[in-house]
Amino acid sequence: MKKQYLIPILFIIALSTYLIFSQQDRTHYTLPDPPKVAADNVNRLVVQKPDETVVFTRTDQGWVITDMAYPADDTAMRQMLDVITGLHLSALVSEKQDLIRYELDDGHRLDVTAYDQNTALLSFKIGKAAPTFNHTFVMLGNDPNIYHATDSFRQHFDKTVNEFREKQVLDFAEAAITGITIETRGKKTHLGTQETVSGSQDDTGAGFRYEDGRAPDPKTVSNLLSTLSVLSCDRFVDDQQKQRLEKNAPELKITLKNSTPIFLHLFDQKEEGPAFGISSMNAYAFVLKDYVAKDIRSWAHELAGLAQEQEEEEIRTTQ
Repeated sequence: MKKQYLIPILFIIALSTYLIFSQQDRTHYTLPDPPKVAADNVNRLVVQKPDETVVFTRTDQGWVITDMAYPADDTAMRQMLDVITGLHLSALVSEKQDLIRYELDDGHRLDVTAYDQNTALLSFKIGKAAPTFNHTFVMLGNDPNIYHATDSFRQHFDKTVNEFREKQVLDFAEAAITGITIETRGKKTHLGTQETVSGSQDDTGAGFRYEDGRAPDPKTVSNLLSTLSVLSCDRFVDDQQKQRLEKNAPELKITLKNSTPIFLHLFDQKEEGPAFGISSMNAYAFVLKDYVAKDIRSWAHELAGLAQEQEEEEIRTTQ
């Protein structure tokens, strides 16, 4: 055999031998299948973060948070339960326990456990999102390996107690309101529907009227009621701050006539400061976003005639 043919043949044999033995030595693995969990079977959920542990408990009235039993936000709970019931591993990432690289170390990871009473249904650790943001690095139970889980979901679990809480502080049907009473700056103004004020309806339906029969601006009434009917706060304050608020007269009181009276009290708002409030439909004092509080005050003042009075006062001072 000629030498020029011998070398390629030997190379092919060596390469084939390497590939055969490499294939034999290669580690084969089967991705673990996380336990299948039904959302209805989960009645307790624990999310342990580096700085705090948040416990969720299912009650007859819905999910609550911590031993204070704060009502939990339905959307936030659904997002977490969707992850738990649909957890799917798509790839083995590392067998080297490179925890810091994937933010699965003690200072970064989230430990999540779903329970049925005291029985753990599923336990896993959440690291950072993968660079593609289509996967999340996770570890299962006591499994030391690191996996890709489908979807990016760390943000659903990595929240404060306040962020998990249900923020809606007023919730009612606008059509059920038959009276609006506004008390502010020492003035009390009442509006009722046409039907309650005069005992009859006009062609436009039971629009609101002042006690003397005058009609308010319908857009202002609509803006006020539509905002209040689904009013959500920015955050809550503790019970001590609520007690301090209740010792002072509110700057604005809005009372809505319904089968059960509904009220919103807003307290003096400092310039660029938080707007504190209390409502009849939530047990906790809260803070509204600045622009929401300003809109409510503006509409209430307009309906109470204060905007017009302020305008007339400004005209008098300039004459």
